[in-house]
Amino acid sequence: MNLDWPSPDDRIGDVYASYAPIYDALFEHALGDTDFYVRAAQARVPAGGSILELGVGTGRLTEHYLRAGFRVVGVDTSADMLERARERLAPHGERCRLVHGDMRSLALGERFAMAVAPFGTVAHLLADDDRRRAFAAVHAHLAPGGVFVFDDCPAWIAGAAGGTTLDLRCTGRDPATGARVRLQTNLFDAAGAPLSVRYDFIDWLDADDRVSRRVVVRVVFRNVGLDEELALLAGAGFGRVDVHGDFAGTPLDRERPASNGRLVAWCHRGDD
Repeated sequence: MNLDWPSPDDRIGDVYASYAPIYDALFEHALGDTDFYVRAAQARVPAGGSILELGVGTGRLTEHYLRAGFRVVGVDTSADMLERARERLAPHGERCRLVHGDMRSLALGERFAMAVAPFGTVAHLLADDDRRRAFAAVHAHLAPGGVFVFDDCPAWIAGAAGGTTLDLRCTGRDPATGARVRLQTNLFDAAGAPLSVRYDFIDWLDADDRVSRRVVVRVVFRNVGLDEELALLAGAGFGRVDVHGDFAGTPLDRERPASNGRLVAWCHRGDD
């Protein structure tokens, strides 16, 4: 049987075009990561300093940084998500610079005390070379003593998705129509490839909870073992990487990473 598996050429920016109009309605309060990322910045970035945010999306986290007094340079491959971010972050004016670009080829002309890639952004780097280039580009944009912080889902890293369930992820309200929207997901591992594929079913429901509209989105993730990930980071110049099993700093279970709530990595420049 000939199956249409994804390739590293899948364009994640185009995928998120389908999400842009209702992304905030679904995920604004569903992730539980904003307090962690703001505290991390407060611990590492001088007051009023600049943060590099990769996968900035609609500015969900960015707005919290700006309210906390930081400057942000946000990068994303999705023009549609960035358009939402520009509308959302317009009141913050020149303290926010949004860039339509690729984390593998950054050339921003600025260095940062901290770079972040929230909500599994690095999982969209589908080949080892993608990660090498992206990690090296981030390292080059860090000031001496700088740190790169990202999080990922241990289940993606462990690669243990069988595609046998359709899971309700979250719900929200469409800001344009007021209709209830739900997100259901089905995740499976691609045969013969270090990739996982997730089909997202975005449903708009009527007053009787019947589906009045459905959008199906295919999102692809890279499965990477922890040792492999650490080797790629070391190859990019990061001298020390501290890993945790959630946003509270719980030690990561290296034997069973999928048992943790989240992989959180603090990647320090070699001179830190």
